[in-house]
Amino acid sequence: MASSGEAAAPDLISADIDPKDFRPAASRTLTRGALVITIVVVIAIVVPFIAIQVKRTEVVGEFERRLQILADGRGDVIAAWLDGMTRPADRVVGSELFRLFATEMDLSGGDISDLATRDQPVPPDAAVPSGMGVPLAAQLPFMQQVLTDFTKSADFLAAYVVGRNGIAYVTSAGADPISPAQQAIAAEVFETGVLRYGPARAAATGLVLDVHAPIFRAQSEVAAERPVGVLLLTAPVSAALGQILTPPPLSQPGERPRLVQLDDGDFVAVTPGEVPPLRPIAGLELDGPDHSIPFGRRTSIDGGQQVYSVGVAASGPAWWIVQEIEAAAVDETLAGFVAAAIAVSVLVVLAVVAAFGAFWWRLSNEHSSALADQFRRLAARIEAQKQLLNSINNTMADYIGLKALDGTYQYVNPAFARALGRDVDKIIGLDDSAIFGAGTAQRLRLSDQRAVASGAAVTVNEEIYLGKKLHYFQISKVPYQGDHGKTSGIVSVTRDVTELVEQQRMKEKAIQQMVTALVRAIELRDPYLGGHSRRVAGFATAVAQRLDASAEDIATVEIAANLSQIGKLAISREILNKPGRLSEGEIAEMQEHLDHAAAILREIDFGLPVLETVYQMHERLDGKGYPAGLSGDQIRLTARILGACDVFCARVEPRSYRAGIAAGEALDILEQNTDRYDPAVVAALREAVGSVAGEKLIASVAVD
Repeated sequence: MASSGEAAAPDLISADIDPKDFRPAASRTLTRGALVITIVVVIAIVVPFIAIQVKRTEVVGEFERRLQILADGRGDVIAAWLDGMTRPADRVVGSELFRLFATEMDLSGGDISDLATRDQPVPPDAAVPSGMGVPLAAQLPFMQQVLTDFTKSADFLAAYVVGRNGIAYVTSAGADPISPAQQAIAAEVFETGVLRYGPARAAATGLVLDVHAPIFRAQSEVAAERPVGVLLLTAPVSAALGQILTPPPLSQPGERPRLVQLDDGDFVAVTPGEVPPLRPIAGLELDGPDHSIPFGRRTSIDGGQQVYSVGVAASGPAWWIVQEIEAAAVDETLAGFVAAAIAVSVLVVLAVVAAFGAFWWRLSNEHSSALADQFRRLAARIEAQKQLLNSINNTMADYIGLKALDGTYQYVNPAFARALGRDVDKIIGLDDSAIFGAGTAQRLRLSDQRAVASGAAVTVNEEIYLGKKLHYFQISKVPYQGDHGKTSGIVSVTRDVTELVEQQRMKEKAIQQMVTALVRAIELRDPYLGGHSRRVAGFATAVAQRLDASAEDIATVEIAANLSQIGKLAISREILNKPGRLSEGEIAEMQEHLDHAAAILREIDFGLPVLETVYQMHERLDGKGYPAGLSGDQIRLTARILGACDVFCARVEPRSYRAGIAAGEALDILEQNTDRYDPAVVAALREAVGSVAGEKLIASVAVD
């Protein structure tokens, strides 16, 4: 208390500010805060619910597109496979022999007994083939043997030539009797004149498929005539269908393809490799466009599980490719988003409550101001770094792109967009198929898969058309790791090397022109070498290809073969054209042609080991060759090929002192000297000599 005589200090709270004055303001603040928190809670519930529904629609839509693409792709694969499988049938249905035979059978009404005295007809304006004019009944064994040979060569199980009465009057050896179902399909082909497939069916060898191809009258216009016979082929399909229906390595969990068949009005699951391979299905409906199975959630074809699936009709048989993915896999994809949305909602509510509390208890917070200032400075630094990165990306000449695992572009730099002639925002969301076309997209997809599978950088060279101009690109791809260390995309850096490739090709063309000129000079020098270099090059290239040599080795032997005789430009004409055998001194001088060749070729940059190949072509496996006495693997493969082909051509070609020998005799000599010539090279040379191209090269010896 103050002593008497001192003025009492005023009570600032009671005198200047009444605490009661705060109560209305505090009440209003609490009311407003509660209202704000209530609104935030409602928003935190409604917004995630809507977002989850939108995300669900988006995810299901993405799976629908993926399944549709996969189903369409497998449908195209089946169509291509069926086309390739049935193409050999053209050899029979297009054969005049079978067409004439089927025509006569059709005229006879299928009565084989009537054929004993009936001669096979001959078209009035056609040449008479061997065997024409013989009674058809006598030709039945021959026709059966021809059909049997065709069945074996084309990998079919059985073949039949069916008449209009449903009787198979020519069959391959060992073929089972034709069934009523096969006869019914053959009758439809007689009516329509169109190739038909039967349903897949189980046999002792596995699943088989019947192909019914029409045979038209001899020398007729197919479009204007009805068939006179039907070629029925039974093909094994278990292995092919099993391979087609095998999920690719990068399939998502729970994703699988199924093959469905319509047989006598009932749906049947075709499962090659399982027992039984054909199983009835209930509840499957065709109500989509073009008799397809629309996308939707339904019971799996295997039964039990709920799946999302879509089906497309395959070309040919009554087949549908059904692509399924387990509904649980789709729900699992959404689970993370749902958890994140709920967590964000809870955090938002907590943040609002915390912010309101902070506002209530401390209207002015120096720490918050300092923190806000730090965030501003941090945001400024981040913006500066972003501008730096953007300036780098915007000025780079290489094309940079980021693709998601589904193949759609998430980012491209301006150089990429300029090369495509599109705006950046119009490229985002597209895939390689939409940008470059299906063929190029397939090649790029393979390198994407290699990068993802290896987890390392992959570099490929691609030829791609941009703006109707062919470009050569060198593309480096690396997996992009997301926040959790998992691969979530692919980063590609593309460099346009068109100018370098064209310069390299110009260089190769110049080298080829130079080689041609040098070969002409060699042949003018020695008339007995006319065409020798060309023949050696032809055989050496063919041998290298048969040995699965690299592209570099194949190019090396071709150039080296053409230049193999260039050193003889420095050898005197007297020795080159001497009619008798050479003396030891002349042989030694002749062997110096390799040193002369080295002196000529040493300064030429072929970019290939041409000089080494030419210099070693006279080395032998036993070490008795020249000039260095190399042996075994010390001799390059290209030199071993060139040496054997050079000796072979020299043997079959005439010389001033001897005549040429037969190709077979020359090959026998090489095969008898396994200690000098590589047996694998000689074996490949024999194959090359027996080919059509080899026979033409041998025939050119007489011309030259």
